Amino acid sequence: MTHIDEPKLPGLNATDTRWLLNEAQRVLTELGHSSSVLDGVALALADGRELGLDNPARTLSLMPRRRWPRAVRDQLSTLLAMRPDQRPATADLRVKLWPTERADQLLTYDALEPLPGLFAVLAAQGKGASHEFGELDLVGDRDEAYETALTNLAALPLPRHTRRRVDPRVRGSWVEFLDSPDAHGAARVVVLPEVLRRVPGTDFPIHGVLVAVPTKFELWVHVPVDEDVIHTAVTMSWLAHKTRSEEPYPISPDVFLVSPDMKAVRLVRSHRKSCELDERVALELLTAPESGRAREAG
Repeated sequence: MTHIDEPKLPGLNATDTRWLLNEAQRVLTELGHSSSVLDGVALALADGRELGLDNPARTLSLMPRRRWPRAVRDQLSTLLAMRPDQRPATADLRVKLWPTERADQLLTYDALEPLPGLFAVLAAQGKGASHEFGELDLVGDRDEAYETALTNLAALPLPRHTRRRVDPRVRGSWVEFLDSPDAHGAARVVVLPEVLRRVPGTDFPIHGVLVAVPTKFELWVHVPVDEDVIHTAVTMSWLAHKTRSEEPYPISPDVFLVSPDMKAVRLVRSHRKSCELDERVALELLTAPESGRAREAG
C-alpha cells in the first residue's frame, strides 16, 4: 500500500517515482558511478553533482512504459557527459541553500548566511543537472563569483505568486507564497528586496518581514501589520513544518525575521510537536512598527 506522503516526481505517482530512482541508480552503477538518493526525488553522485530527475520524469510520463528503460539510460548518459571538473559558465552561476550540518562537512570558504543556520553556497545550473561548490577551485574569486551568482539569481523568471491568509480567522495573517519552477526558489531570499519589489510589488518595511523557506522551491513572506504578527509567525511555522515534512527537497521549518539591511534572526524554531518562540525578538518586532510610525510622524 502506497503512503500518501511518499515523494512523487512530476507526472509520476509514488510507485513510478520509486521505479525511476531504482532504475537510475542501476544505470549509474553500470556506467561506473556510485550514487545516493537525495530527498527521495534526486540522486547525488560521489563527485558532488546532483542529478535532478524532474525532466526525466516528465519525459517518461509522455511515452509508453516499454520505452522507459532506454529513455532513462539515454538521459543519464547525456547528463554524465557534463564534466564536473570544468569551470562553470558565468551565466550558469547561482546560489543554493545548505543547512549548517552540511556546510560544516563540505564548505571550505566564507559563504553568505542569509538566514541563521542556512548558507548560500555557490552553484552552477546546467541542463538537467546542478553542481554545488564547497570550495572555490572551479569558480575563482569568491566576491566576483557571488556578484555574478546573485545577479543571475535576480534575473531568473519570476516565481508564481499567490497570496492568502495562513489563518482565515486572523485578518492580518496574509502571506505571500512564492513558488519557483527552478531549484532556486528558497535561495531567492538572498535577493529578497528585489523579489519584494518585483513580485508582490511592495517596499521593504522598516520593521522587517517574516520569512520561511520550507523547501528549495518555496519562499514565503509575511509583512507585519499588527500585533497578530506573532500568531501569524507561529502558524507559518506549523505550515512550514508540515510542508517540509511532506514535500521533496526540504530545507527548514523555521520562521525568520529579516530586516531591510538583510540581517536575519530566527523568530520561531519549529519541532515535530511544538515550537519555540524567541521572546526577545518577538518583543522587538511588536514595538518596532510603533517606533517606525512615531519616527515617520516626527
